Amino acid sequence: MLRKTHPISALLACSLVGLFPVVRVAAQAPAAPAAPAVPVAPATLNRLFNEAEKAFIDKSYDVAVAKLKELLVALGPKKDVPLELLYFNIGLGYLLGEKPAEAEAAFEDCLKRFPKGEYASRCQLGIGRAAVLQATPDKEEQAVTVLRERAVTALKIAAADPQYRSEAGLWLGQVYNDLGKNGEALQVFRSLMGSDIRSPQQTTAAVEVIGLLAETGKLEDLVLYLDRLINQAGVRDAMAWYTNQVIVRGDELVGAEDYNSALAIYRSIPSRNDILETQKTALESQRKELALLERRAAADADKPLNQRSKASELVASLKPAVELAETALKAIEEKPSLDAALLMRRGRCLYYLERHEEALVCFRTIRTKYETSEDAMPAAFAEIIIYNKLKNIPKLKELCLEYLRKYPTADNAEQVGTLSGEVLVQMGDWKEVGNFYRDLEKNFPKSENLDRFTFFQAVAHFQDANFKESTPLFDKFLKNFPNSGLMENALYYVAMSNFLQGKERYKETLSSIKEYLSKFPDGKFAGDMRYRLAFIDFNDKGSDPDDLKAVAIYENKMSDKVVKDLNSFIAQHPDDLSLGSMLCLVADAWKRKTSDKADELVKFQRNALDAYKKAVWSDSPDDVIQYALDAATTILQANKDWAGIAALHDEFLQKKPENPLALLSVSWIIKSLAREGKSDKAAEIVANALKPKIGNPANEQVEFLLDELVKTLLPKKKPKDINIEELDKKLIDILNKAIGDQENATTSARVFYARARLAELLRRRDLSDQYLKGVATFNAKDPSKLSPALLAVSGDILLKLGQLDDAEGMYRRLVDRYKTGLYADAGPVGLGYIALARKKPDEALAIFENALTNNPGMSRFKETTLGKIEALYDLGRLEDAEKFAQQTVGDKMFRGEASGKANLLLGKIYRKQADKDADPTKSGDLLKKAYATYQRTYITTQSVPEIAAEAAWQAHETATEMGERELADENLKYLKENPKLKDTIRAKQVIKEGK
Repeated sequence: MLRKTHPISALLACSLVGLFPVVRVAAQAPAAPAAPAVPVAPATLNRLFNEAEKAFIDKSYDVAVAKLKELLVALGPKKDVPLELLYFNIGLGYLLGEKPAEAEAAFEDCLKRFPKGEYASRCQLGIGRAAVLQATPDKEEQAVTVLRERAVTALKIAAADPQYRSEAGLWLGQVYNDLGKNGEALQVFRSLMGSDIRSPQQTTAAVEVIGLLAETGKLEDLVLYLDRLINQAGVRDAMAWYTNQVIVRGDELVGAEDYNSALAIYRSIPSRNDILETQKTALESQRKELALLERRAAADADKPLNQRSKASELVASLKPAVELAETALKAIEEKPSLDAALLMRRGRCLYYLERHEEALVCFRTIRTKYETSEDAMPAAFAEIIIYNKLKNIPKLKELCLEYLRKYPTADNAEQVGTLSGEVLVQMGDWKEVGNFYRDLEKNFPKSENLDRFTFFQAVAHFQDANFKESTPLFDKFLKNFPNSGLMENALYYVAMSNFLQGKERYKETLSSIKEYLSKFPDGKFAGDMRYRLAFIDFNDKGSDPDDLKAVAIYENKMSDKVVKDLNSFIAQHPDDLSLGSMLCLVADAWKRKTSDKADELVKFQRNALDAYKKAVWSDSPDDVIQYALDAATTILQANKDWAGIAALHDEFLQKKPENPLALLSVSWIIKSLAREGKSDKAAEIVANALKPKIGNPANEQVEFLLDELVKTLLPKKKPKDINIEELDKKLIDILNKAIGDQENATTSARVFYARARLAELLRRRDLSDQYLKGVATFNAKDPSKLSPALLAVSGDILLKLGQLDDAEGMYRRLVDRYKTGLYADAGPVGLGYIALARKKPDEALAIFENALTNNPGMSRFKETTLGKIEALYDLGRLEDAEKFAQQTVGDKMFRGEASGKANLLLGKIYRKQADKDADPTKSGDLLKKAYATYQRTYITTQSVPEIAAEAAWQAHETATEMGERELADENLKYLKENPKLKDTIRAKQVIKEGK
């Protein structure tokens, strides 16, 4: 279907494309003008011609046709005037005047008179267009088909003329579409892709082709056409108008939910600056051309018709094109945020196509680069929507709070505020939750969400165990919002508030739990409420807690009550959310029961074990499952039932392989089977656990399982008595079975990791280092196949090798892909050391301080601390470095290698301070402190030969600086002759250099 466009063609245009759709009116073919009775004066002829031209300009098409007919009558049989032009323009006047039937007849008449004339192709184009316009819905289907077929015939002839190929092709393709000949239409449209777009009319046609290609659904054709079109001369001459038109096309496609095509169109549009520059350059040239043509047309006004140039016709075509370009240019100039508007459109398309990362780039750019544009606020909101969909809670929090700061009066401010509150709740930042919802209640006093605002303020205090503040807020909620959807939750929190305050709220606890159960007997917290009641019964010692015998009798009685009450509820609610907790309490009750009869005690323990096992298989939180698993294991361990322990944990490993506790189960399996002398069986179980995981680099459990597998293979011999080649082959065979047909770069790296761990346990550190170095260097250029553990190991190896870019790739992937795993801190800490190696201590210090401040429980705390000391040293902040190093040396967490490294850094700091101090006495004292630090280090770190050797060497160097040659030689001798240091880098260096 043809869409409306602003016409570029006008008076006596060389084309009929680009006109508004017209109303079709049936009419008879025009009669041929009669011959004049007497000769007409040339002045009269000129007047009539000029009046016809003016009528066209004024869009008085009936007047124009009448004047042309009058002129033809006046001309009579003259042969030296442009009769074909006049007959053609009669058809054009009828077409522009919305009389397609008369237009078709007039064009046919012109063709009959001038079958090979200059306007023949244009007449065919006019016939085709007029036939299309007559094919109105009110006509019979057969008549419509005839008209369309007639249009096809005429348009094919017109399209054969290269000058009118684009215009005729456009209409021909549309007619084919109307006839249901989609293949033919597509073929025509594709043929237009090679067209040379120069004239305004061709540009109008090209814009129509964009829409029609989009409708065909051939995205690749559309993209190809758009790419070619933007550099065409005709498009560049009308760039501002073209931009407006294609944006309209894109918006229409968005309305039709054709987001791919719309996106292709939006992406094809140049930047606003490019549009303005291109259009201004084109207009400057067009204005010069128009001025020249207007002068020629003015000179033609008094000339006889047969002596006139085509200047008037060209002016009529070019002038409206220039005016339209000027109007369009002004519109672009008045739209300073066009680039932002286009980015917004692209972002929306990408969002609906679920290409969220690309959409975020668009919206983020608008928010940060075009923050004053009218699209900045919608873009910021769109970012929030996407991050909410992606469940990126930290980023969502940041954007929501920023949105509320920037747009506090926005219509959707409350919506964003409510979402912000939910985000804060998910993050568990309860102090901020309370403050935030208090502000929401203040800022939106008439909100429909006031119940939520009050409720979450109370929850925030509850989560911080501030029951003094939470209780009145919950009371306020229960009073003011009795019909709230959060009523059940509120009653539950009230009961829990009382319960957690212990004996002092005993009566209130019972009352509030019973109130909840009376209103929600089958509610989502019903199981937990019954569990709390049973827990109270379980811990009740009776009326005389000092009478141990009476207490034992009472405990047995209450244990029976707990078992009966909870088992009854469980039988009726087998899927309750608190099932695991209730089963654990039932098991605790059985386990606590006492009896003088041995068989009864055995029965109680068996019942307890059964209940714990049921809790293990329940869909419960990990802490509940761990409690049940540990308790069941303890019972089996007390009975020395090693086979039972292995069976329980093997079953857990099979049923819950991705549970974090699965790793604990592996350890228990190995321990239990080892006690029974079944290490091979243990290795088989571990290998089976590896099968579904070993090829997945994202699975962080694999390296732990590999460590455990290696341990199962070690015989009870001294390392020197073990044949490492045989054991290595056995390990490889087991791993190959686990890998099966899923061999890839990840499995290969993990095999070498396991072999390295085996070599390390057998004290073949050289072989272990060789395997791990191979993993690091082989995957240096593409770390995507490595697991987090191997990324961390490989990054450290490459850093030591000085391959900083490759090491950075390893650490960067950890930061980008594994932010929350076991090795989450290895990435940023590694990047800190990369910064140190690149002589960027300020950047390194920022990384280390951020890690120590925001993640104090990190696994690489020691490396981070040492990195901070080194960064302070490199920045010349020696006092800060000394103070922090002394704190570190005195920290009991730092032992062995970490302590040794800290002392090496402290000695280095003292020597640097000595070098900078101009006072010889103070400088000497500092060198003595450095020497003492090094000496203490190599004496206390014999278990870490490389550290001890480095300390001995630095002591030698420091003694030399002090002028103590004998002392320096003693340290050198110690380094050369100590057998524990003979394989160290420093010892080998000393021997090689003959010192």
